[in-house]
Amino acid sequence: MLKSELIRPRIEVRGHRVFTKSLPADYHTLGVATALIALFQKHVGQRRGTLADALRDYEGDSLDYPVIRGLAAVLEARCTFSNEPPIAPEVLRSALFQRGPVTQKGDLFHPQTRAAVVAEVAAQYALTAEQVEAAFFADLLEEQILLDPGELLGAGDLIARYNLEVARGLLYWAREVRLEIYDNYKDLFKFLKLFKLMYSVTPIQDQRISGSADQHSALSPQSSVPAGYHVTLYGPISPFVASTIRYGLQFAKFMPALLLCERWRMVADVQPPGVASREPVQYSLDDRTELHTHFKASGAFDSRLEADFAAEFEEKYGGAERKWELAREDELIVVGDTVMIPDFSFTHRKDGRRALLEIVGFWHPDYLRRKLEKVRQAGRRDLILLVYQSANVSEEAFEAASAGEVLMFTAKPVLKDVLAAVERCAV
Repeated sequence: MLKSELIRPRIEVRGHRVFTKSLPADYHTLGVATALIALFQKHVGQRRGTLADALRDYEGDSLDYPVIRGLAAVLEARCTFSNEPPIAPEVLRSALFQRGPVTQKGDLFHPQTRAAVVAEVAAQYALTAEQVEAAFFADLLEEQILLDPGELLGAGDLIARYNLEVARGLLYWAREVRLEIYDNYKDLFKFLKLFKLMYSVTPIQDQRISGSADQHSALSPQSSVPAGYHVTLYGPISPFVASTIRYGLQFAKFMPALLLCERWRMVADVQPPGVASREPVQYSLDDRTELHTHFKASGAFDSRLEADFAAEFEEKYGGAERKWELAREDELIVVGDTVMIPDFSFTHRKDGRRALLEIVGFWHPDYLRRKLEKVRQAGRRDLILLVYQSANVSEEAFEAASAGEVLMFTAKPVLKDVLAAVERCAV
């Protein structure tokens, strides 16, 4: 994450809208990026303070210093710094200072020289004088050693990552963020939970609501599945904390998760410093952006059990004459202050009836307790629970949670039984 002072020079306000100015990958900028990458590589094994001095020398009196510092900050965030002296620096300083005061050469009033005291303490701890000097202030930031500059980036990749950091950094000053999302719900809500963001969710029943509606496939007119979801991320409620960037920092941390989706739109109310308007201005991004995320997407399936279930369904019932379409995690169920994302949905190809399927194959007590509570709150009669018998929870416990049907299995699910339950529960 870039510091706010590196974000502000890249902000541009036009009317009631705000934008970030992307850094072009032109000849000059690529040259700067290449030089900075080489500088970091050259300083592996050296002090962070030495690296900082080299960066200041490179920057000189350049008017592009915000960009140079921003690119360097992106590289520095990828680095591994450490310093593990043979003795704790505070212990060493205590031993040295107890023998003071000293002078460099010694005189009548200070007969001990600095070199003599260092040698004495070195002998006490079975160290060399050089080790004592190196460990003296080893706990200071500038004394840390650059051990690893991280995975090597190309100049173009560095510029792309910098542009992402600037774009997400504008959210430091966000009060509220409104999203339209149409896919990859699992990863989005995983990162919402990770960054502890408050949110509300409502379905989008009309896919034309998005600014890029042509990118969204039409639903069957009989299908009740939402085209997507509105997700509102909330900032501070109290006017006394409206100026803090604590919530905005969490918004910014989350933002790259949006880029894992194929279809999305974001509108944020932001009030960056220096904007003349007393009211927030609008910051918008959507799936047409050229930004790229560094977040890793989850796998297609959470477990081998789910992968095998989908593969067997496609093998036995996935032909041209299929009656039901199987989809993976395409619907959200709002339960209290969180959401439940069933593993699969079944949609009838002709009449659009749907049923949802959740596979419960993990038997940790806390997991089962949370799962049962979510099912109870959902109260969905079109939700089928497929429960591994070794979960050590009775079928009655799941039935009491208000699921449509509960199917137990021992080794693997029986597809014909699942489809029979789908026929009974689909609405």
